[in-house]
Amino acid sequence: MDLYIIWEEYGYLITAISAALSVLAFTIVIVYSIKTRKIIRKYKRLMRGMDNKNLEALLMHHLDCVKNNAVKIQDLEQRYQNLAKELEFCVQRVGIIRYNPFEQMGSDLSFSVALLDKNNNGVVLTGLFTRSSSSIYAKPIQNGTSTYPLSQEEIEAINRAINQNSPSTKI
Repeated sequence: MDLYIIWEEYGYLITAISAALSVLAFTIVIVYSIKTRKIIRKYKRLMRGMDNKNLEALLMHHLDCVKNNAVKIQDLEQRYQNLAKELEFCVQRVGIIRYNPFEQMGSDLSFSVALLDKNNNGVVLTGLFTRSSSSIYAKPIQNGTSTYPLSQEEIEAINRAINQNSPSTKI
């Protein structure tokens, strides 16, 4: 009987508290259900394409790939350095001048062309064209000068090549 009396006096309060706790419990279940779905979705996305492998095997595979890529990158950097050194000795600067070596006769078919590397070493080619013949001369260039006598046109071709901006080998 005591319970019946307590129920009659506090029944509405007990019912209200029970209802509030039920609503709170239901809310907690909903919140954790949503969080669980998000975690499951992330897990499925993580495990997509695994072909029944475990996560450790997948991570080890990716670490091996990263290591292999690092080795390949080092190899490519070394190749790049070697190519940059080799390019110093390739033709990087060209200066050309066309002219008429004979005043008031013929046209400007004659030329001088300087082909220089990064260190101003190379060759100057001169082609002289006349009505009846043509001649081509080559003179070596070391540090922008030659041990052979140079014509004014050859000097001008060399100066044009030297003053030309060379391509940069920097990244």
